[in-house]
Amino acid sequence: MYDNVTSFSNTSNLLNLPTANVWAYIILKTTAAAPHPIHLHGHDFFLLASGTGTYDSSDLNLSNPPRRDVALLQADGYLVIGFKTDNPGAWLLHCHIGWHTAEGLALQILERRDEILDLIDYDTLNSTCSTWTAYETDEDVVDDDSGI
Repeated sequence: MYDNVTSFSNTSNLLNLPTANVWAYIILKTTAAAPHPIHLHGHDFFLLASGTGTYDSSDLNLSNPPRRDVALLQADGYLVIGFKTDNPGAWLLHCHIGWHTAEGLALQILERRDEILDLIDYDTLNSTCSTWTAYETDEDVVDDDSGI
């Protein structure tokens, strides 16, 4: 957003949701033997389905599903979440196990991009980045991953 990049590759782990106030549904599936606590920034979401094995749309709970900000993607399983695009921003959907996120279990959601640029406080952003850079230098911080 800061550099006004508008095109992304299919491998950029970015989901663009340009339309306001519509429902977005995400199906996460894994064959891994480890579970993943999945967290979404910027929203609570509705937990529409979760389980092990193969996802089947008949498993959806559309009648008063629980609202969460973290839900478990079970080992060899699936997780279906839904949320309304009512909060413009660049939001991260990721595994809450830090090294899983660092290994790539993360998705950037770009929600209502055209509305975000006007919301960015560039002075605060630049000041925060400068302060972090100075701290890294002063404290000999070693970054071994992306920091997310």
